[in-house]
Amino acid sequence: MKRLSGLLLALIQRGRGRAFPLLLLIAGLLVLNSIEQTPLLALREALFDQYQRQMPRERSSEPVIVVGIDSQSLVKHGQWPWSRDLIAQLVTRIQAGKPLALGIDIVFAEPDRYSPQALTTRYPGLPPEALATLPDPDRQLARALSGQPVVLAVVGLSKALPGSKQPARPLPALNAGAGLEQHLPRYQGALASQAILEQSAAGEGLINASQGQFQADSERGVLRRVPTLGTISQLPFLSLPLEMVRQALGDGIVVPESSGQGMSAIRIGDYRLPTQGNGEVLLHFGHATSNYYLSAADVLAGVHPPETFAQRFVIIGFNSTGLQDRIITPLGESLPGIDIHAQVIESLLDSRALQRPDWMPRLESITLLLGGLLLIATIPVLRPRYAVMSFAASSLILMGGGYLAFFISYWLFDGLSQALLLAPVFILLLGNTLIAADSRRREAERELQLSREAAARDAGELDAARRIQMGLLPDPASIFADEKRFSIAALLEPARAVGGDYYDCFMLDEQRLCVAIGDVSGKGVPASLFMAISKTLTGTLMRRQADPGLALRDIECELNRENSEYLFVTAFVGVLNLVSGEFKYVCAGHDAPILLRDGQVSRIDTTATAGPPLCALGNYPYSADRLQLQPGDQICLFTDGVSEATNGSEMFGSVRLESALLKADKADVHLAARALRDAVRNFEAGHPPADDLTLLVLQWHAQTASER
Repeated sequence: MKRLSGLLLALIQRGRGRAFPLLLLIAGLLVLNSIEQTPLLALREALFDQYQRQMPRERSSEPVIVVGIDSQSLVKHGQWPWSRDLIAQLVTRIQAGKPLALGIDIVFAEPDRYSPQALTTRYPGLPPEALATLPDPDRQLARALSGQPVVLAVVGLSKALPGSKQPARPLPALNAGAGLEQHLPRYQGALASQAILEQSAAGEGLINASQGQFQADSERGVLRRVPTLGTISQLPFLSLPLEMVRQALGDGIVVPESSGQGMSAIRIGDYRLPTQGNGEVLLHFGHATSNYYLSAADVLAGVHPPETFAQRFVIIGFNSTGLQDRIITPLGESLPGIDIHAQVIESLLDSRALQRPDWMPRLESITLLLGGLLLIATIPVLRPRYAVMSFAASSLILMGGGYLAFFISYWLFDGLSQALLLAPVFILLLGNTLIAADSRRREAERELQLSREAAARDAGELDAARRIQMGLLPDPASIFADEKRFSIAALLEPARAVGGDYYDCFMLDEQRLCVAIGDVSGKGVPASLFMAISKTLTGTLMRRQADPGLALRDIECELNRENSEYLFVTAFVGVLNLVSGEFKYVCAGHDAPILLRDGQVSRIDTTATAGPPLCALGNYPYSADRLQLQPGDQICLFTDGVSEATNGSEMFGSVRLESALLKADKADVHLAARALRDAVRNFEAGHPPADDLTLLVLQWHAQTASER
């Protein structure tokens, strides 16, 4: 595994970190062009739905009236199906107001149950002369439909099933381009009304939803598009609402506009509605209101005068939850299916629909490609902070472009998917950049360190530096020799003549003890000098600032002033209240200390307040956390020279450290610190130390100052 990772790293570095990001970009292009087969489709549809929620279509003109067979109607006139003579009464009352067109979103496929034909089947013993005197509800409805701009519903069937038929009212003329039919929905049969009703109606219109509407093209059953035109046995049929408009215009000519990928719009008279290549319209939905909903029971009772329907499109259909004709829209509303027909008519009259032209996927692919190439060209030469800002700006531009396209022109541009597909490219580029920068830094640091060490040895400076460095560190055994409230021990062993680790312990006042440990990046003289500065600032600013988090921020600001070598420091600083045992601490990228309590070891939880190393980001808002100690508790602070010590094949690790701490003398922290050091050196088995080793062991006894 190590060999494989090393080989991959070598390939990345050899290709300057651009080969793999380019492959990821190509993969992203493939995913974008086949998004219908990926989980990104749900995100795209959710994004487009959000556009509509933020700017729904205004429905102020209200050219459509919906007459619903609702719960009130079913209570008053009985359960469905109603007798056709009752439907005829409803149609007659509506037609008295001379509407522009009437659409019936109901298929009357079977004879009325009270027709003479049906009664003959149910009661074969009835005399023919008695049946001849009975009214025929189907004929009554046919007379009500005759001579009026009425459109009946037709359901297209993918297969010619028993009971299916060829509707009698196809479009009389269709100016369709060559080959356009192959892009339209095609049905082998249909469920249509009785022939006597078809002959009386002015036209028939499809009420099918989009093919596959509730599978691949939908999220949780949301209806987003509806067909405008289809063929049944190769004969053209408009959708029900569009056929109503055609009848209102006096059999207006239907002209489908074609593009290279199928339809682009449909014209009926002077009205034009943009469509997709397959003839579907992406509806821009408006919120439902009660203004144009009328109950069929009220219409039959004459509650509404005939003038209500004058110069309006009227649709009869189901508006009862029990009849299960409900549709979920992108606005999150549950609407009856007849409302969808109303919204199609309104969209046609306004010549407004959402648009996703056939060139939009190509535009998205081009922007994704250009954005990816821009990232590949710029990220490796930018500093990490600016690289992140650059990617964030690119993502905002893509997302903002989608919003602007919708709010200005009702175009559906998918900027979200592009941003998500560019994210892996950016992450890999940034990772490669950080790896290359770290390699260059390490190499430069090694070369600089070797040259400085060589010069220092010649001049005898390293020994002097070591003595000075070690002289900066406090001796807890002598400083706190008479202290009874706590015990503390510490030691530091540089991996080379001088190192970058440090520790510190001092009293802030009579009741508060401050302990600190840190690890400067790098080794040798630069690290030792930065260590001296870090230790000095820690002692000074911790005395000046009561909040450890604020103190650590002040330390970072001061370190950044004189950091020409771009070094950073991991640090852990704690303040122990010797009376209460409260231990406040703040962690800056350092290993969490170990707590020994009642013969059990655990890590102090630093996840809530852990921040980056000092000088890594700059002006980071460090915050402190707190831990309540119990009398006898021990806290062990250490650097990575302990946990990452190696014997050539494996590291010492946290498990061995915790085990060594459990075996150490719990009554004497000085013996415990030396035992931990010896355990590390024995594990190394003669291998040179890889890093500085620093330990600080603190034990709280809880005695008061009067007991000293």
